[in-house]
Formats: sequence, C-alpha cells, structure tokens
Amino acid sequence: MAFEESGTYVFTPEAVRGDAPAASGVYAIFTPERWVFIGASDDVRQALFQHLSSPDPCLQQYGPLSFSCELAAASERAERRDALIAELRPACNISERS
Repeated sequence: MAFEESGTYVFTPEAVRGDAPAASGVYAIFTPERWVFIGASDDVRQALFQHLSSPDPCLQQYGPLSFSCELAAASERAERRDALIAELRPACNISERS
C-alpha cells in the first residue's frame, strides 16, 4: 500500500517545514477523497515548497490538501514514483500516464 508507514500532514508551509525531509524521496499531495499529485525529488521539502509557492492550476482545483512522503534513494525514486502513479492514478499526473 502506498505511504503506509508515512505520516499525513496538512499541506501548509508550517507542516512542510516541520515534517517533510530535506532528503531524497517521493511524495503525494491528496485530499481525503482523491490522490492529486505524486512527485519525486532529491529534496522533498524543497519540492513541496515549490508546489506551495507556484501551485499548478490542477492542484488548485482540489482542497483541502494534505501530503505524505517517504525516503527513497536517488536510484529508486523514478521507479517508485511511476509505480505509485500507476497504482493511485492521481488527478494531476496526466502527463506521466501512459
């Protein structure tokens, strides 16, 4: 199951600052009803701050948003992200779908 052992946090600057790792991993942005976006980065905290400061129009359609994340080595990030996208079918990852 996706993000089974990860915490769930409100998608706010304060929560990102306090709860997102400044490390390599994958992350999900979601509502209680819908997976919205799955991403991967060498710095999860920085990536989430980027979403907060310049939100994609697709993300703005949903709310209230939460996030979860998990650490992943750089060599495993893309594969894990792609597997999560295939499993969860997030609304805003359309360009990554096949």
